[in-house]
Amino acid sequence: MKRAALLLLPLSTAACWVPIERGRQMEERIARVEDENQLAVRQLEEQRGVLRDRVAEADKKIAEVQRKLDELNSAARRTGADLAVEVDKLRDEVARLRGATEEDQHRVQALAQALDKLRDDVDGRFAALKGAGALEEYEARRKIGKLQLPTDKAAFFQLAQAQEKAGEAVVARLLYEDFVKRWPSDPRAADAWFRVGELQYGAGRHREAILAYGKVAEGFPRSDKVPDAMLRTGESMLALGLPGDAKGIFEEVVRRFPKTTAAKKARQRIADLAPKRKGKAPPRKK
Repeated sequence: MKRAALLLLPLSTAACWVPIERGRQMEERIARVEDENQLAVRQLEEQRGVLRDRVAEADKKIAEVQRKLDELNSAARRTGADLAVEVDKLRDEVARLRGATEEDQHRVQALAQALDKLRDDVDGRFAALKGAGALEEYEARRKIGKLQLPTDKAAFFQLAQAQEKAGEAVVARLLYEDFVKRWPSDPRAADAWFRVGELQYGAGRHREAILAYGKVAEGFPRSDKVPDAMLRTGESMLALGLPGDAKGIFEEVVRRFPKTTAAKKARQRIADLAPKRKGKAPPRKK
């Protein structure tokens, strides 16, 4: 009996363990299912919220489209006569504005012409007050304004030469000066400066002539115009009453350019400046 009781004890213990373990597994499985269900519910709620927002946005767009359709329908109900009246009003207003604009443009053009004339008159009066030279330059500039100035430097220089040949000395001088401003490094600039000096010398403006001749010697030391420019500088100094300075220039020409025509003329100028020696008095008769 005792052995039978001992054999029955493990069986009863195993029978008791099996229901307890299965219950625990069932509880865990139920918990997992509940968690999965709650997760699924949250996901559905989120999706429903997204859909709700989309529906609200769609409703908003539908309402906006409906409003535009109502406006179009309202505009479509207007008669063709109403539209024609509005168009005519707009056309009249545009025509009125165009007329006013054209009138203003004519006024501006007239004012500009009057201003140009007044400016010319004022410039002319100031030039007359400054003296004959300023008035001549003013008139020369007006003549240049009517010329078609070429953009090619060779043609521009030829125009200045043609004006000088035609007797328009001031016009030619201003064109030569404009040439050296536009093309200061061109080899013809040395000739242009020399012609400026010659024209100033011919007009009796010896100080201005000296400045122009100096541009030749300074800016173009290898130019064949340098000896003549230096000679004319000395002659300009003589005209200004500076014989001592003039003699120094003549001597420089002879020293630097001994074989040139300018040096020959310079020697003659030096000789002219030399003091005249008085002849010996004849001996007295006893």
